[in-house]
Formats: sequence, structure tokens, C-alpha cells
Amino acid sequence: MISAVLFDLDETLFDRSASVRSFVRQQFAGSGIGRFPSVTDLCNRFMELDARGSMPKIEVYGTLIEEMGGHRDELRQALFDDYEANAWRHAVPFDGMRPLLSWLRQNGRKIGIVSNGQTHIQLRSLLALNLDRMVDAYLISEEEACRKPEAEIFERAANRLDVRTSDCIFVGDSPQADMAGARAAGMKTIWFPNGASWPSDYAWRPDATVASLWEVQAVVKRWEHS
Repeated sequence: MISAVLFDLDETLFDRSASVRSFVRQQFAGSGIGRFPSVTDLCNRFMELDARGSMPKIEVYGTLIEEMGGHRDELRQALFDDYEANAWRHAVPFDGMRPLLSWLRQNGRKIGIVSNGQTHIQLRSLLALNLDRMVDAYLISEEEACRKPEAEIFERAANRLDVRTSDCIFVGDSPQADMAGARAAGMKTIWFPNGASWPSDYAWRPDATVASLWEVQAVVKRWEHS
């Protein structure tokens, strides 16, 4: 029985890469790009330094400014403050997000989000996409004082939805945080990689892999009928 489908936020429901690129492009469009050949090259370097959101943005901006040929601490802080205040305004979902969540709800499945990150950053993105109106519960690691891949945060999510972990599916992009964590908690797993690579030292695989959110519905239907 599938009672609930839970999702990661960044790079799963929230197209973080496209959103950050859009913000950075606007941020630097009128302020000069130093030694970079183009704004596109600068955006590509930002994303490389950002490492799928794993690096502190103050450090990303510091390195970027040095590579532009500048050494101004106040510029680094100003750019970082601008990111903190305004990046969420560029938030966009992945194609198929709203139809998928609507279908899940119409078919009686509960919906949850489990996200690592700072509460104020993740909550802004979540609200910008109206996800607070589309899901039944959302857990953010800073607020919960535990984080993926710890089984506890997945178990809490199931408890908030009043379902068993064995009756849950988890959809996410990270093999380590999402797939390994959900698997350890007893959930079925759907991997939505978005450019992430499967670790060579993992002898197991997710229960399903999809190339888009549109495919999740078919996987849920197949598992339900089997």
C-alpha cells in the first residue's frame, strides 16, 4: 500500500540550478563581470563553486570576486546579502511538479517534503512555489535539529503524516542524503538525479529512477497495482 509520497526540495521539486542561474545573471548584469568573458561564463563558475548548494555562499562570492580581479570584502558581503534577500524571487519548479502533486492528492496520497538546509532559505523557496498549499507536511533540517540521511528525520515525516515508513515513497536527487536515508528508514525510493552520479561504492540501487517528475506518476501507479 502506498499511503504517502515524500519529496526532497532542492533539485527535486524546486529547480534550484535554473533559479540560482537566473538570479546570478540578473545580479551581475549591471555590475560588471571583471575577467570573465561573459555573464554566462560567470554563472557557470558560480554554479561550479556552489557545488549543488553544498558550499557557503559567502565563500562562493569571495572566490568569484577574486577571480574577477577584485579584493573588496564589502562587495562580497553586499552580494551575499542580496542573495539572502532576493534569490527566492527567482524560484521556479521543475516541469510537472504541480500536476503531479495535484494527482497524488486527488488519489488520496498524503504528500510531504523533507529538506536539508537553513530554515529561512528553504522556507522562502517553498513558499515562493506555493508548496505550503500543496503538501501536508514539510520538515527542514535546521528546524528539526536532524538532517538527511539520518533515519530520524524520515521517520518524523511519516509520523507527521500519520503513516508507516513502509507505506511511503521518497523522491530525491541525492544518492546519499535522499536515497540511502529513505532506504534506511524503510521507504521505497525514486531517484531523480538531475546530473547527480550514483556512487561507485553503493552496491544497491534505488527502487526506480526517473528522468522527470512526469514519470513519478507512472511509477506510483505501477507499484500500487503490483
